[in-house]
Amino acid sequence: MAFATLKLKNENGAIKEAPVGFSWTTFFVGMFVPLTRGDWKWALIMIVASFITFGLAGILFAFIYNRLYIDHLLKEGYRVISYWGDKREIERAAQIKLTGISSKSISNNSASSTSRKIDKKKSDDLKDLEELYNDGTLTKAQFKKAKNKLS
Repeated sequence: MAFATLKLKNENGAIKEAPVGFSWTTFFVGMFVPLTRGDWKWALIMIVASFITFGLAGILFAFIYNRLYIDHLLKEGYRVISYWGDKREIERAAQIKLTGISSKSISNNSASSTSRKIDKKKSDDLKDLEELYNDGTLTKAQFKKAKNKLS
């Protein structure tokens, strides 16, 4: 199962999400995954490979397709703007570096007994907001409103 997700953005502002890891969806529905993602080249390759191997190629593509999709997006000019998951595992599996990119990891929201953890969370949230503002996702008014809520 895909253990992480990358969020990518191109210069036109289009944002796509790409899972990292094994794809159960590709395993079960094969070429329909690249078709729904608009990845026509790999959809055609999967159809031909599945025809030649009587469907056995689907097993192989379940292991490699998410990686191929990420490569395809990076070659088209997309860049990683955020990720969800373990940074080291993503870098290893996707074979990319995630330096200077914020994590959107889902954390356990249990009450913390120390103010240090709370301050760190506020600091991380402010960094995330600033990144969204710099990327153009938030307007100046939205940024100020969200920043005031954090304070």
